[in-house]
Amino acid sequence: MNILQIINFVGGLALFLFGMNKMSDNLQSVAGSEMRRILKMLTDTPLKGVFVGLGVTALIQSSSATTVMMIGLVNTGIMTLSQAVGVVMGANIGTTVTAQLIAFNIGHYAYVFIIAGVTLLFIRKSRTMERWSQIIIGFGLLFVGLNVMSAAVSPLKDSVIAHNIMVKLSSNPILGILAGTIFTMLIQSSSASVGIVIVLAANGLIPFEGALYLVFGDNIGTTITAWLAGIGSNATARRVAMVHTMFNLFGTILFGLLTYLGFYTILINRLTPGDIFAGENIARHIANGHTFFNVFNTIIFLPFAGLLAKAAIRIIPPDKVDTLSLGEPKHLNYMVIGNSDLAIGQAMKEMREMLRLVRLGLVVSYEAFKDKNYRKQVRISRIEAAIDHLQREVTLYLVAVNEKTNADDIIQKIPALLHSVNDIEKIGDFTEEVNRILNYQVPTQKQPLCHDFIAMIDDLHEKMIIMLDLSIDYLEELKVDYTYKIIEMEGRINQAHRSQREHVLSLIQNGECDAAGGLNTIDYLDEVEIIADKLKNLVKAGSHNFIYSHDHDPMDEPNS
Repeated sequence: MNILQIINFVGGLALFLFGMNKMSDNLQSVAGSEMRRILKMLTDTPLKGVFVGLGVTALIQSSSATTVMMIGLVNTGIMTLSQAVGVVMGANIGTTVTAQLIAFNIGHYAYVFIIAGVTLLFIRKSRTMERWSQIIIGFGLLFVGLNVMSAAVSPLKDSVIAHNIMVKLSSNPILGILAGTIFTMLIQSSSASVGIVIVLAANGLIPFEGALYLVFGDNIGTTITAWLAGIGSNATARRVAMVHTMFNLFGTILFGLLTYLGFYTILINRLTPGDIFAGENIARHIANGHTFFNVFNTIIFLPFAGLLAKAAIRIIPPDKVDTLSLGEPKHLNYMVIGNSDLAIGQAMKEMREMLRLVRLGLVVSYEAFKDKNYRKQVRISRIEAAIDHLQREVTLYLVAVNEKTNADDIIQKIPALLHSVNDIEKIGDFTEEVNRILNYQVPTQKQPLCHDFIAMIDDLHEKMIIMLDLSIDYLEELKVDYTYKIIEMEGRINQAHRSQREHVLSLIQNGECDAAGGLNTIDYLDEVEIIADKLKNLVKAGSHNFIYSHDHDPMDEPNS
């Protein structure tokens, strides 16, 4: 291959990955919340988990996304590790849909999908329509990338050296599996790596057996996503990754041996139209080899789901530190809503989780600002989405309690609690706005923030975290002494906000500071002051035991 062919191959791979991500991300946006609910409701046994994992992954076209949702559910105790094993297996089957689509050889019509998607994008009339147009564009780009890669490697058919290297690599089971594993780890997409294997095989560069070894390695390599998701996370996340790895590793050893002995190749040839030994329909044979590997692997290991879970627990001991929920309720047990007092207590615990997420969002955005860390910045949207999801779940839970109870005091509490939950969700929105100011507005300034402005941000951030910590502790038992501490801290924040805001405005008017930096600092001061007001409202509602009074509305604050 010359330089241009290498560039074309890498460019085709980039198009494939871009199209795959665009299709997957928008499919998740269209169906993600519903998929999360399905995962929660229909996985009470590992067998059901298999079908749910298969269906969800086939729909959103990303086993990684399914794994991330599953990790969240296991982390919050809604789903057991044994149930997660079933979903892992089903997700492995579901992700083979892409290879099956590739094998249909519809690449000749790739631009039809792009034209259709772009047309829909121009005439879009809703957010949903826009997402579907992006899905169709991504689907078309996927096949454009495959076509570009195929054209780039086509000249290698006439290269004796390239042919000998590929045959030697792929005909050795260990080397083939290792190559597939490493490559998939690098690009973090088994669909892309299987697509490349199909391209190479279709151009006569690797034999069918070698393609299967590479595909087996791809299945091991795709587990890297779960491991990356588990970095810095709790033991449960790493156990899910371990289960995923063990499942694919044991399957690869078994089916790699069967392929080496010739049994698996003969089986796939009989199950697939065309004679692979005559070079017929090789793309479909590889796609079926990928699919049936995961189907047979699931059938074999599903009865041992509990053993895989126990092995993962044995290998990875529990963490000592509890981690924050990222969107899945920990305490909302619908079995106890008949006991309204207990149910209200569970809802209050979930409100604390929402406040913990608010605190996490403020800390992460502040650290991203100080460290200039882009990866931390982009976490904020996920944290804010988690707060939104918890707000919906707590609201549904409180409505269910309200419908179930006849107790007057509980019925009186529900409106104030719903209002408070909504306030916390709004604080989450303000937290996202803080992140936008610190990590998007400030970096676009022509001049960096001066030391005085940074000191103001540091001061208010410290006060805000103290107030949040007090509020989280307050919601545990509605401690009276915390009420005064929180209101006193809100007063200090208001005082700092007024004095610092006036000082910055004075500097701007006198031309003594960079105007953009001053205005961005004022924006930050204003957001923190609003957050403090919302927290004070929460505490004032709690001081009235979350019961509205006809004479006084604890949420009725002029500055909220």
